[in-house]
Formats: sequence, structure tokens, C-alpha cells
Amino acid sequence: MNVHAFSSQQLTSLYSKSRFVKAKEVEEFIFTGKTVEQKDSSAIYKGLSDKYDVRNAKFGEIVEISNALYDAGEISLKEHAVLTFDYDRATNNLKRHAPGDIPKDFDMYETSANSNGQRDWISEFGARAAKDFKFGNLIGYQSNTKVLDILERLSR
Repeated sequence: MNVHAFSSQQLTSLYSKSRFVKAKEVEEFIFTGKTVEQKDSSAIYKGLSDKYDVRNAKFGEIVEISNALYDAGEISLKEHAVLTFDYDRATNNLKRHAPGDIPKDFDMYETSANSNGQRDWISEFGARAAKDFKFGNLIGYQSNTKVLDILERLSR
């Protein structure tokens, strides 16, 4: 029994939510030569960049951006997870539950936020990528670099 059988042509990303192609669309593609309709990805990025400033945004705004991009099928589940991982909650959890003494000023972020809780997310993910590369974490470096590319596309 072959458990890991895949079709020779994969029309969708395994990690993208909205790029699921229905069987009827696949039949039309194969038998009639009709192309599957592709969405204009620049429209969602333009709309989000008009609404949000990723160089001066709160974490909640980054979550909203990530949700919109993921729902539109523009980013993978992994990129969505990297963007929406809450470092504040993780920091507080470590301070409460980690064995040993953790300084009160400990923070998992690489950059600081302003008094309103806004930060430059391009600088944040750039610093995360640089730190990962410095310590040889190439998977983290690649993940943060992909997210950095997404954020830079939103800042144009």
C-alpha cells in the first residue's frame, strides 16, 4: 500500500488556504484547456498597504494583515504562523513558568516598540533574520527572510 502517493502535477500549495482547486476546475483544465482563474495578488497587497503602515504598526495590526493575506491564499500557513506568533505572551509565559531567574526587563523582541506599542516590523524581522543567520539557524533565517519579503512588499 502506497500511503504517500501524489499526483504528478500538484496544482495547489499544500500550505496555502485559498489555492484549493476544485475537481471540476481540474477537469476543465485537463479536458478543455481552460486555465484556472488566477487572482491579482497585487490588489490585496495594495489594499493592505493603503490601510496599514508595517513600519509603525501594533502587533494586532500585523495579525490582521497576516489573516487577510492567508485567507486570500497569498502566504503559507508557516508564514502566517511566523507573523502571528505572539512574543509578548511567550515572554510573559517564560517569566512566570521557566525555572531559574529571568530578569524583569527580558524581552523576546529584537527591536523596541514606541509608547503606543507600535514597532517597525521590517526592522524587527530583519533583526530576527540576522540573529538566526549569526547563530547558524538557517531554517529560522529562511522563514524570517520570507516574512521580511512580504512586509517589504507591503511597505511600497
